[in-house]
Amino acid sequence: MDKSIVLNANGTLDNKSNQAAINTPENAPERDEKKLAIITFDDGKKGQITNAKPILDGYNYTATFAIICNNVSKSDELNWNDIVQLEKEGYDIGSHSMNHIKLEDVPNNVSEYEISESKECLLDNGVKEVRVFTYPKNGGSDDPFILKEVSKHYDLARTGNDPLEFLQCQIGSSYTMMNKISCSSLGNDINKDGRYSIIGWSHDADREAKGYDDSQMLQKFIQVVESQNKYNKGNEIRSIPVLIYHDIDKESGFYTTSIELFKAEMKYLHDNDFIVIRLLDLI
Repeated sequence: MDKSIVLNANGTLDNKSNQAAINTPENAPERDEKKLAIITFDDGKKGQITNAKPILDGYNYTATFAIICNNVSKSDELNWNDIVQLEKEGYDIGSHSMNHIKLEDVPNNVSEYEISESKECLLDNGVKEVRVFTYPKNGGSDDPFILKEVSKHYDLARTGNDPLEFLQCQIGSSYTMMNKISCSSLGNDINKDGRYSIIGWSHDADREAKGYDDSQMLQKFIQVVESQNKYNKGNEIRSIPVLIYHDIDKESGFYTTSIELFKAEMKYLHDNDFIVIRLLDLI
């Protein structure tokens, strides 16, 4: 049986064609269990506000936008007005370092600068609150010096790259976006498995590694977000997919997700009753 995922011309799921793929035992939603997702964007690409934001707004979904401070206002990058607008409209703004270098490959004083100065840069340019750091190139979250430095300036940090973040959380039966989830596993301890090394899944890294087209990428997306079902039981949340996107544009390419694929993925979350929460809701 062909279990590839099919997109309609407008980017929506072709339900008839996709029924076999979506309803396989390994992908079938367990309707009594809660399903969650967290959406993050790295690098500060212009398509995040022009193409992704209208889709997020349509579903009232939240997200975190992590900015490379020295890339702001360059070609195809967000400018300061964009970033301030995103925050004013309720999105979280995080730091993705000053220059997007791999932190564990540079001297401590350089990594310290990249971590601390990027927060000050955002604040100096009109961002009101910067509580999240995302590691450039997913590097440094297992380095004790870098972890300690990140903990001085931020409340939480995200790295990658695995499909699920494993944790221990409780979620209320009447959860709303105004409530927080209680995650006992994410205390203030500075360690490689805590709040300063939340694991994300890089949508784009998987595409590059496997050479997926949009239909295959959608199938992979569904497998990833549904994979939490075997771990979460009722109000006990043991795993959450933390999704990492980069640019959103007309066509998929190197670290770029097409608008139509992004539409289909967000529609899948909506149509299958996922609760989209903030990274900061975890703490």
